[in-house]
Formats: sequence, structure tokens, C-alpha cells
Amino acid sequence: MSPDLQRGGRAGFTLTELMIAVAILAVVVAAVMQSFVVQNRAYTVVDQVVEAQQNMRAVAWLIERDLRMSGFMVPEGAAVCAIDRTGGPDTLWVTDSDAIDPTNQTRPALGATVQNYLSATGVQSITVDSTVLDGSPYYDSNGDGIADTDFQRNGGVILVNVDEPGQGVACGTVVADPTPTTLRVDFATAIPPAPPTDRVVAVPAHIYAIEPDPATGAPRLTRNGMFLASDVEDLQVAFFFDLDRDGVVDAAPVHENPGAAGAAPYDAGAWDNRDLREVRLNLVVRTRDADREIATGREQATENRVATVASDGFRRRVHTSTVRLRNVGFRGVVL
Repeated sequence: MSPDLQRGGRAGFTLTELMIAVAILAVVVAAVMQSFVVQNRAYTVVDQVVEAQQNMRAVAWLIERDLRMSGFMVPEGAAVCAIDRTGGPDTLWVTDSDAIDPTNQTRPALGATVQNYLSATGVQSITVDSTVLDGSPYYDSNGDGIADTDFQRNGGVILVNVDEPGQGVACGTVVADPTPTTLRVDFATAIPPAPPTDRVVAVPAHIYAIEPDPATGAPRLTRNGMFLASDVEDLQVAFFFDLDRDGVVDAAPVHENPGAAGAAPYDAGAWDNRDLREVRLNLVVRTRDADREIATGREQATENRVATVASDGFRRRVHTSTVRLRNVGFRGVVL
């Protein structure tokens, strides 16, 4: 009997056996860790793609809702306005139906009559007969808890000459409302000066725009300057103006689909919104983080947007919908 067994009946492992066991354990741990990394990366990608799709569905529903209601109880010539960009996201104005109370209204189209519009872009003060269109204010402009206006600060304004709606629309952002009859507006587009006999009206609007996140620089969608959804990279719109009322998008003599690929960019001063039938909405949403495993992630070009070809690794989803405006379509004479 060996001395080791006589002392305790126990025998240890040799150094060679220990080294083999450690090597096998290392291989197993490496395989498990590799599997964990792959599974974790897949989970992260799927989670971010699902998050992007949920953001896209939520914001698309809201914009589509506002588009369907655009023109409600206001002059149809003021239904929409946009800044069409081929090298960046578009900016969209749609009339603010939330601020309009249709109860007991006798006028078919409400609007604040403008007295001193300067027919120019940039910040200017306009005088109106009242900032309350329907006798029932909707927004609290001074923070006292009492509604006093239908025009929201940082919200939009659309101007139209109701006697000459073919001159298009002017749209801008409300930067202040000093008095119940004054609005300070930063206009992005303009309409021609109106003769003294014509009536120019202002209506409240929602503004949809893509802006960089102040903290991260990532793109995000805002509504009236307020954060709405993160990682919304692009907003593109195209319009169908049925000039000959045949229900078909014609390319000649005038292309009836401004803002679309192959057509001229949309110009807010060139179209009569009474001819507007449909708005095509395109949203591009990307994941929060780039995925190092893909080499094809790049900007998605919709409508007349020109996208870069460089790959940045982000996964993207595109939403396209066509919205028919319920409240626009030759309603007749505005009173």
C-alpha cells in the first residue's frame, strides 16, 4: 500500500490533469460567452427595431389624424402649408382643429382677420380682429390657468387671402402674443400683398418638424416645438392637387404631384389648397444605435429627397401613407 493511501486514503490530481481541466473549462466558457454576446446583440437589435416601429406607428397616426381634420371650420385655402427640402426633412403645417369649437357656429369658415401683414418672411407683428376664432379660447398663453387664445405659442399660423386663394399660403411660428389682437409670427413663407378690398385671415396650425436633440444631436420629431418621438430621421410630404378634377395625378401640362420624385418641389405660394385632394406622408425612423454587423445601413430617400450613399450602420424603417383631406374640396363661397 502506498504511503499516501496509508496517511489519508486520498490521492490528488497531477499538474497535467489540472491543466487539461482548465483548458476544457476555458473552451466551454469561451463558447458560452460567444453565444451570450451573439444573443445579446440580437436582442438589442430586435428591441431597437421594435422601438423604432412603435415610434413610427404612433407619430404616423397622430399626423394622419391632423391631416384628415385639416381645414375643419376654417377656409379650405388655409388647410396646409409646407417647406419642401430635397436635401433635408420637410416641415409641415396643418390647421389646428383642436382649437376649433364648432358648437353653434353660423359661419362656414372661421379665421382671424389680418389688418397689417407685410408680405415678407421673418419675424413680424400682425394685428388681427381677435386671437379667438370661435368665441371659446383653447390655449392658456400667459400661464394663469385660464384659456385666452386659439393660437398656441410655438405653434403654427397659416395665412391665406380668402378672396384670392390661388396666391397660396404663408406659414410661420407664433413667437409671442402680446395682446388679444396681436400675434408676433416668424414667417417661413409669404403671400403677395392684398388689395384693401381683400380679406386675409390667419388660422392656428400644428407644425411638424425634424430637429436635432439638444443633448445628443440625434434626430427627433417635434410638434409645435415640443418633443414627440426620438430617432425620427426624415419627414417627406407630397401633394396631389387635382386641377382638372379627374381623380388622376397628371404630369402635364402641370404636374399635379408637387414634392414627389420627378415633380417640381412643393411651393406654398404656387398652389390653391381648394384643389388639394391628398397628402402623401413619408416617415423614416432609425434605431437608437448603429449596428456594427451591417454594412448597408444608409439614409432612405423618399419622394424628392436626395439621400447620401455612405453607410452608417443604422437600421431603418419607412412608413408611407396617403391621407385624403375630409374638409377640403370646393366647399363654396367663404363668408
